[in-house]
Amino acid sequence: MKHRLERILFGEYTIAQGTILFIGAFLASAVLGIIRQALFNEQFGAGDEANAFVAAFRLPETIDRLITGGVLAGAMMPVLVGVAQRDGAAAEVLLASRIATLISAVVIVIVVICAAATPWFVRAVLAPGFSDEAIALCSTITRILLLQLVFGVLTTVLIALLNRRNQFGLTALVIVTSNLTVIVGILVARAVPAVGIYGPAAGYVADSLLHVVLLLSGLRRNQQHLQVRRDVVDQQVAAVVRLLVPGGLSSAVNYAGGIIDTAFASLAREAAAISALHNANLLAGLPLRLGGIALAQAAYPRLASHAERGDGAALRRLLLTTLAVSMALVSPAAVALVVFGRDLVRLLFERGRFDADSGALTALLLAYLACGLPAYVATELLGRALGALRDTITPLVTNLAQTAARAALIAWWLDSLGASAIPLAFVLTSTAEAVVLACWTWLRLRRMSIDTT
Repeated sequence: MKHRLERILFGEYTIAQGTILFIGAFLASAVLGIIRQALFNEQFGAGDEANAFVAAFRLPETIDRLITGGVLAGAMMPVLVGVAQRDGAAAEVLLASRIATLISAVVIVIVVICAAATPWFVRAVLAPGFSDEAIALCSTITRILLLQLVFGVLTTVLIALLNRRNQFGLTALVIVTSNLTVIVGILVARAVPAVGIYGPAAGYVADSLLHVVLLLSGLRRNQQHLQVRRDVVDQQVAAVVRLLVPGGLSSAVNYAGGIIDTAFASLAREAAAISALHNANLLAGLPLRLGGIALAQAAYPRLASHAERGDGAALRRLLLTTLAVSMALVSPAAVALVVFGRDLVRLLFERGRFDADSGALTALLLAYLACGLPAYVATELLGRALGALRDTITPLVTNLAQTAARAALIAWWLDSLGASAIPLAFVLTSTAEAVVLACWTWLRLRRMSIDTT
């Protein structure tokens, strides 16, 4: 039993095994996420307090996607693969230590600045439709959530080191445990009413600390250790930064779209628009994680390996296979969410202070979002393929265009369509972005194949 557990947590996985592992992890996380959201909805409903909590995530999430999160791991992966192939594991860990030191210092400075500017940001940009009380609450929660960004840098670097070796077990465990401490925070708020909305907020910070503790065990297992470095700049660090900057900007633009959605939702005629949109995104995100992110995460180290070796034919075959499998997984899920979304929302969320009107709005927004699932998945996989080719400029350009078009459409439709304008604009612009990325990726791979013949 002990040997089997060690194999699951610390062993190497094939793409198929890794995909199955991540699907299982995302499913378990989704179950816990639904439990978390159901408990949250029951405890806090869809009023000002809940809306302030949901809105408070936008700034920390945007910074996380700008610097840490999947963007840093994506920028590190092709460079880590190249360094490991050329110079060995010691050079790989040295690079990771330098990156961890440099990015952690940058994030600490950003957190301090953002904490000071939070009230202005919430009032002027994030939620102009909020009352003064909701703005104050949102500002306080935002400052609490900013603390998790410091732990997020270490989490990302550790995941990149482990995934580079195709050791996906602890990464999957981190996914599974992502909601446990938040659920505890909600239960504490229920047991001690004075804690209130700050219970789940503290739970998110505790969650990020738990991730670091779990992942460090994998590094120790590989007899590797991260160190604080003074010499944080070298050629390989510069290579990571060159990929990180456009990749981070692209992801930040993408998540800035969430800020745009929140701002417009705060101005929509439906009082529950922000919470309904959040719940709809939660449910639509499940098939996206299962049909796109799980497969992309398992395939990415090998995509990077093919790209570093200049094997365009193998990269193209792997990309086409992952795209075909992901479409086969996500398309039925999209249909199911459209057909059964209202029943699902009623079953999961309609209790306590989350009433039937809020549930009906959530189901409507969910149906619109579900229509765009194939485009979301294709964008995820194509972005990974371009990242493996060390091209993070193209996703930045397409994200900028998609976000600008999305904001324009929402502004045009908001008065007539209400909150429905937000997912409709997202679906249309995301589909256009996926088409552009597919065409560009095909041209890059075709050129790569010609150059190697």
